[in-house]
Amino acid sequence: MFSNFALTALSPLDGRYHSQLIDLCNLFSEYALIRQRVRVEIAYLLFLAEQGCISPFTKKQQEQLLRILTNFNEADALRIKELEKETKHDVKAVEYFLREKMEKLELPSSALVHLALTSEDVNSLAYSLMVKESVQEVLVPALHTLLSKLSLLAEEHFQTPMLARTHGQAAVPTTVGKEVVVFASRLLDEVKVLRTLPIEAKLTGAVGNFNAHVVAFPEHNWTELSSDFVSSFDLVPNLFTTQVLPAESYNRVFAVLQRINGILLDCSQDFWRYISDGVFIQKKEKGQVGSSTMPQKVNPIEFENAEGNLGLANALLIFFVQKLSVSRLQRDLSDSTVKRSIGSAFGYCLLAYNSLAKGLGKISVNQEKLVSELDTHWEVLAEAVQVVLRQSGQPDGYEKLKSFSQGKQLTQPEWQRFVESLEIPSSIKKQLHRLTPQNYIGVAPQLTKAANKRITTYLKGVS
Repeated sequence: MFSNFALTALSPLDGRYHSQLIDLCNLFSEYALIRQRVRVEIAYLLFLAEQGCISPFTKKQQEQLLRILTNFNEADALRIKELEKETKHDVKAVEYFLREKMEKLELPSSALVHLALTSEDVNSLAYSLMVKESVQEVLVPALHTLLSKLSLLAEEHFQTPMLARTHGQAAVPTTVGKEVVVFASRLLDEVKVLRTLPIEAKLTGAVGNFNAHVVAFPEHNWTELSSDFVSSFDLVPNLFTTQVLPAESYNRVFAVLQRINGILLDCSQDFWRYISDGVFIQKKEKGQVGSSTMPQKVNPIEFENAEGNLGLANALLIFFVQKLSVSRLQRDLSDSTVKRSIGSAFGYCLLAYNSLAKGLGKISVNQEKLVSELDTHWEVLAEAVQVVLRQSGQPDGYEKLKSFSQGKQLTQPEWQRFVESLEIPSSIKKQLHRLTPQNYIGVAPQLTKAANKRITTYLKGVS
């Protein structure tokens, strides 16, 4: 059942596609950002007490503080939004919310929430946590699903010959599995990088020098304490900052996602073409309509949706890389509004990955089409013959084949008559007569197997 919000939402991510993005919404939404800020502020207050910077909390008081986070709900987030209307500042609103909560619970040190911090200390940690968790818990698993589907398709058809095309023209044969596993192999290398990219965060004060921290707590080593605090979130501390965290660790994530999306865009377009050419057949879903006027159609909608959403994602990711690496002097706030759309880029990525996975699950290989194409393109053996002729001492071997085959579509009888007319030893003729478009596939099956072994070994290791 559609809600009114789904029908009136400006963004399709929050409207039409919202139900497909629930996991990501839980990690990268306004609510998620507010909750992460609360998490950071509470953790920091407890950290100050643990380090002896402020009076310690009893075990019961620590539990009460932590319950503010574990019990955090939509009503709490709405209260923070009300405070933001008054303060005109989203992070200060979180501080005031926590002070309210602590005073109601009669907890000490409520006035020390956000002590010596700048807003960007809190935002840096909050956004870094959202980026890290969204990538590791949502995007990477979706990419693993894609890898698995591509790998299974490649394995099933590692020996299935098909006509390859270069520049759109009939070329040397390959196998279905080899065509598929190339995409999977490319994707594997980038997913490995994505999984291991460190995400940085900062807690360095208003201009990156711990000015207020040193004044308030001169006896403490704040470079060490900052590193310890940031590391406690499984993030990498960056001590060399202005007010803002340098964007390079985010940009590495965005860049590898761009490369992944480029690979998958290539994959989506090729599979679209294979479907268009009848190489792959799509399964019909009950009740599905392919066209409002042409009842015979089954459109490759999943591959088209993937292509469109990959393009949208990359447009945002490219902009992030260009924008977030630049901040006027110590800081301007144009980065703040931009970071709020990181979740949108991830949303378009996820839609595309899921669409492509769904599309791969709906196709099957059209064996008759593959055989037919190969049987009507015997000219694709010209490469093999010209190489053999030159190898056997005929320097004009290439020219002979060019004269005979260029721009032509040759049948088996035509090809065999040509081979028979060649002035070459009978042993070589026999070798050439044994060649067919079906068996001229080189080591494509072995390459497919080798690539698939890498992929399956990796997937077993991360399962």
